[in-house]
Amino acid sequence: MKKLDFSIPFSGFCSTSFINCFTSVYMYLEGFDGADSGATFCNEWTGGQCNSCGNCATKPQALQERFFFLFDTMCGRSSLRCRFDGQQTETEFLINGEGNFYDGGSEDNIDFLFGFAGYNYHTVTDTALFKNEIIASIEDGKPVIVKLRDNKVPFAVVTGYDDDSLICPDFRAAQKSPEPAVTYDGIIGVYIIGDKTAPKYTLADGLKRIERVMKYSLTEGLWNGYMKKIGTYGPDSLGEDKPEGRKLRMKRLAATMWHTFNCHNFAEVFRIYLGERKSEHVYDGIGDVKTLGNPDFGEILNIISWRYGYTHDLAWSIIGLDECINWDDWKSHYYGDMLEVIIIKLKENDEAVLECIKKLTTALDENH
Repeated sequence: MKKLDFSIPFSGFCSTSFINCFTSVYMYLEGFDGADSGATFCNEWTGGQCNSCGNCATKPQALQERFFFLFDTMCGRSSLRCRFDGQQTETEFLINGEGNFYDGGSEDNIDFLFGFAGYNYHTVTDTALFKNEIIASIEDGKPVIVKLRDNKVPFAVVTGYDDDSLICPDFRAAQKSPEPAVTYDGIIGVYIIGDKTAPKYTLADGLKRIERVMKYSLTEGLWNGYMKKIGTYGPDSLGEDKPEGRKLRMKRLAATMWHTFNCHNFAEVFRIYLGERKSEHVYDGIGDVKTLGNPDFGEILNIISWRYGYTHDLAWSIIGLDECINWDDWKSHYYGDMLEVIIIKLKENDEAVLECIKKLTTALDENH
């Protein structure tokens, strides 16, 4: 039997997705102190729903979430926008593979995250090798990230073993934890972490990845698709639908806004380098990320912060409207115009942030 002294918490912004697991393992390997281990469920989530109270900024797991935001953003996941009809986009598949919107578990994305953080790794898919590989890693003092099947969550972290049983850390701060418990039979992939090395990918590489994701969403007209379904006029529009149909369209729009809240993760990465924040230097040990602190980038970072703060507020407004609109009122026929204006603003914010990312990328390439 062996159990690592792993007390790093997990982010409450998602379940034990690959990015969430990767972040906590990264912090453990880098020697961050998780000894307070006071990570708790957010009081509002315990009650059933986030209300944007800001409690997450002061929770014990706040530092982990800072790193989670960085990895979530640089790999492009926090730039994703989903289709109104729910079909997976090309960029979702690039980052999530066949997983859900939050997984971040495609092989392409996993390779980027390890390369960006500066760690070698190898993947094991032969079930006959799982036990020996996991034990060897634990004996070497390194946790293991495992991909799960037939579980409520897609990934988990293994921090110890006891004969044929696996030991996992406390996942309780995450929105969802492994259920059933992690066993060898429930694993379909193992990620073994190797030596620390020079980062394979730079800040510019991360920004270019973001640019690719954002450009796809805009050129494919994802927001335009929303407007066709939510507008007052036109075939297959909200205005042409019956009350029950309008209600269902609004519920789908509100559901997508929970995904659009990834703009918060995105903006927080760049806000780190605005003003006098206690966490200003938290990313300085990861590759060349501290370059974002260049005073010349101040105006660009301010635009990102403002635009995605605005997107965050607009998303809440849509969720709130969904909870209170009476679709049996004949005037609801005209609500599509109002909703279309909100969607236009969401699109404009994405366009403005994309221009900011392009400017940052150009500046980094010129100074390379």
